[in-house]
Amino acid sequence: MPGAVFVAYAVFAVVLLLGAGLIFARGEWSQARGWDRLVLFGPLFYAAPVAAFGSEHFTITKEIAALVPGWIPWHLFWAYLVGACFILAGLSLATKIRSGLAASLLALAFFLFVVLMDAPGWAEAFHSRFAAALMLRELAFSAGPLALAASLGALGRSRGKLAATVARYFIAVGVVFYAVEQFLHGHHVPGLPLEAVTPAGIFGHAVWTYLAALVYAVGGILLLIGKRTLAAATAVGAAALFVVLVVYIPMAFLEHTTFTGFNYLGDTLMYAGTVLLLAGAMPHGAKASAARAAAAPAAASVE
Repeated sequence: MPGAVFVAYAVFAVVLLLGAGLIFARGEWSQARGWDRLVLFGPLFYAAPVAAFGSEHFTITKEIAALVPGWIPWHLFWAYLVGACFILAGLSLATKIRSGLAASLLALAFFLFVVLMDAPGWAEAFHSRFAAALMLRELAFSAGPLALAASLGALGRSRGKLAATVARYFIAVGVVFYAVEQFLHGHHVPGLPLEAVTPAGIFGHAVWTYLAALVYAVGGILLLIGKRTLAAATAVGAAALFVVLVVYIPMAFLEHTTFTGFNYLGDTLMYAGTVLLLAGAMPHGAKASAARAAAAPAAASVE
């Protein structure tokens, strides 16, 4: 395994293990019930990949810098700065230290990526379903931390409610689009329907793509119309996590000498975390709401 790929996996593992250890050490796992335990891991599933992607800014800097639009100066500077910010933000979300600030800045950063790079790229290749998928992925990566910032109270009550609604629509549009793409192109990888074809050696092959598409279709429509939003977001996040386990982890083993396997694994896990972050910002039942209200003072002290 090349050193740069090893570093990405190492950063990913450190942040994942650190965050998981803190979840159990703080008693958060024992206090949560049912599917809330999955939602609990949303920030961590987002944090570990974003920190690992940050490490790539230091190991393959020239390749990352080449993605910066030509009219923006100091390409290497921005590559290093964004990389450092991603690593720090990932640690912040995993440890819950200043996580409201980190979530707000991540939402802004990914939204700028959409405006400056992904939307123009889609406009230039308007008929490319992959360009559209990439833009909607980055938009979701912005919406997830926006929802987290709202749920943490970092944006204030009224603005937080609006932010959670905007995040829901941003993510829902992508979920519905991905559902359609997965139904139409079952031989491509599931979860995030990008260029890669599911390797023939993966057990089940296209079954997982169609299964994810079905969950995405139902969940995406519910998110769009604003019905049973907590259950819908949790189901979509669980589906994305499931395909990580059955497709992308085996792919990572098959592609362990390149960034391909890791990037697909990290992107899809980050997407699962994104939708679970939205679930955490959706209206909860009376018992869950009371528990969240009771935990608010402790969260505020960490912030």
